[in-house]
Amino acid sequence: MLTYERVTELTPEQLKLVLLADPNQALVDAYLPQSAIYAASDATGLAGMLVLKRFAPRVVEIMAIAVTPAKQRHGYGRALLTFAYQWAIEHGYRTLRIATGTTSLAQLYLYQQQGFRVIAVEPDYFTQNYPQTIVENGVILRDRLVLERPIHLPELPRK
Repeated sequence: MLTYERVTELTPEQLKLVLLADPNQALVDAYLPQSAIYAASDATGLAGMLVLKRFAPRVVEIMAIAVTPAKQRHGYGRALLTFAYQWAIEHGYRTLRIATGTTSLAQLYLYQQQGFRVIAVEPDYFTQNYPQTIVENGVILRDRLVLERPIHLPELPRK
């Protein structure tokens, strides 16, 4: 069971976790001030971080989603995505957006399981926007995939 707390000032532990999801400190520093940031905790402490930012009038983007390494593979990533979806509904958004690397196989699998579909490929995004080379699953990360999940609101009963 996770509890969520909105945070405005990241602790060093929280920032370290956000940087696991997005290792470019300059990019993180640029989007954090305009973002809704949530720390997710379980009974033993920090379990994950979620950063949400308005992308367009009815589109919110998950800028960073990360689960503490020792707590991965326990359903927390799925829980964070569910929280993001519910948050988007409550804040009037119609689309939830996320981007990931083409080599981020586990994340890509999870996002598609949760109803996200690839809408764009951004060639060389990581080689052009990150100062360090990122190697994931034994492959140099170059391209970024953008995925979206439409928000389906329940129909209200007709009178």
